[in-house]
Amino acid sequence: MSLPAWLDALGTYLQTAGIGTLGTDIFYHGFDSRTQNCISLSDGAGPGANTTLSGDMILYKPELGVLVRNMSDSSANSKALSIYNLLNLKTNFTSGTTRFKRIRAISEPFFVSKTANNLYIYSINFEIQISGT
Repeated sequence: MSLPAWLDALGTYLQTAGIGTLGTDIFYHGFDSRTQNCISLSDGAGPGANTTLSGDMILYKPELGVLVRNMSDSSANSKALSIYNLLNLKTNFTSGTTRFKRIRAISEPFFVSKTANNLYIYSINFEIQISGT
């Protein structure tokens, strides 16, 4: 399965913003088994795409799932809040070759679980709007 360009663009954006480092503590589609304190970014299906009235632009609307895992409950929550504050209601920006029209959190970060290895997991989900032609 190939990685959607927009997901890779958001991973790069988070890295540039100082949230983490791709391949070290930011991963796609699941956590790295050897890294305790990390972030997982996953793409999800959203509502169908819309075409503008003039027909010259298509608005794609996938969803982004973010999971934050950490040995410390407060650190996991803090990292999740940092990502939430960085991305929620972000509008009209380009990362890589992807033009983001809007990112909106579906909810604030929330606690998901504590693993058998005593790692805390928090989740944030976002609606994404991407312009295309």
